[in-house]
Amino acid sequence: MTRSRPIQEILKLARPAGYSFDCWIETDQHRMILNYMRDAVTGRSAELWIYGPLGVGKTHLALFVAEHFDCSYYDCGDIDPSRATELIEWLDIDKGLILDRIDYWLNDIEAESALFSWWKRKRNALVLVSEYSPHVDYQFALPDLRSRAHASMIFPLEGLDDEGINELFHCHLHNLDIEMSSDVLRFLAPRLPRNPSRLMNLVHSIDQESLRDQRKITIPWLKQFLFPQL
Repeated sequence: MTRSRPIQEILKLARPAGYSFDCWIETDQHRMILNYMRDAVTGRSAELWIYGPLGVGKTHLALFVAEHFDCSYYDCGDIDPSRATELIEWLDIDKGLILDRIDYWLNDIEAESALFSWWKRKRNALVLVSEYSPHVDYQFALPDLRSRAHASMIFPLEGLDDEGINELFHCHLHNLDIEMSSDVLRFLAPRLPRNPSRLMNLVHSIDQESLRDQRKITIPWLKQFLFPQL
């Protein structure tokens, strides 16, 4: 009997909206991970677990790895755990796999069983991305999956330092053709979010709101935009 292909809704093949490599800021952590992946996809069936708080750039890094090392990328937050088996049984065991937001599948017996089965059969790199370290208690339903997770290469992702945040900020300004005076830039510098995701959202919000108001970006306008309650 011929099996039908998994339904299209679970095949999230397109890059998530809002992500671009135009403003890719590479850190020492990124280089360590990329060097590890370069080895993993060219001869070693290795496992990598990347974790860190929301907004530090985990998904951006995962997409960068997927594109540069020809890995399959899936966001587990968009795929119900009950469909994990349906998806995984159609994956190529010889191709690298990245599972973003794996937290959404953990502590679900069916999803963990499917992942454990894949882990035993795969012949290429596996990258798991989550908010928490696999060493955090009570994340796993299957002891065998927990053991494999603990044995993988584990990297905490810390995000960008002040220099990286400043570089990312100016890159987004350039890409959106946003002009700011030196006084405005000095005003914003100590107020910029230290989180890359929030920074990107702030720049896009400033761009949209200034266009809507048909206003030049000035310090008084920014004060009203940033602190409307004052």
